[in-house]
Amino acid sequence: MKTKEQLVQLGIEGFKADEIMLLQEKMMEHAVKFQFRKKSGEVRDAVGTTKRALMVLPSGELWAPKGPQKPEGPTTIGYFDLEKQMWRSFICTEFIGLVEG
Repeated sequence: MKTKEQLVQLGIEGFKADEIMLLQEKMMEHAVKFQFRKKSGEVRDAVGTTKRALMVLPSGELWAPKGPQKPEGPTTIGYFDLEKQMWRSFICTEFIGLVEG
């Protein structure tokens, strides 16, 4: 989990930093909808979590990872993509925002 100080070091401050902090906190307990810009420039709508109990396969079984959680890099945030059923990450500076609903 990125700290506010780490986000400031990346040049992310104010509302955007607060929203990234909120995203990380919410993903520890819930599935969260959010958006970020991919390297290609495309906007990605994602639904993610870091709570293992929410990592459920379409069959209803809990997802059993074959390896460890994808490590976060110094500029990325990792999450389990509930649509793709795999660990993913995005670059902090490319975070757009939380999606309501």
